Amino acid sequence: MKKTSRVYVLTVHPSSRSALRLWTGKSLHALRHCSGRQISQMLAELQHSVDELYTRSRAPQPGASYSINRAR
Repeated sequence: MKKTSRVYVLTVHPSSRSALRLWTGKSLHALRHCSGRQISQMLAELQHSVDELYTRSRAPQPGASYSINRAR
């Protein structure tokens, strides 16, 4: 099962420099502004995606030694 990718863009609201807007979509050309109701769900999705990427990037490589005392 292939997981579809999603694009998230966080921008500063032009009229209020202190407000943020969250945009999401399947590509940069298909971005949609998130409503207030969707923002918490989208942020949770974004955090989950970032956590997955971090976990995959921190996974030990096959055959690599990660012993604390490997220099001894």
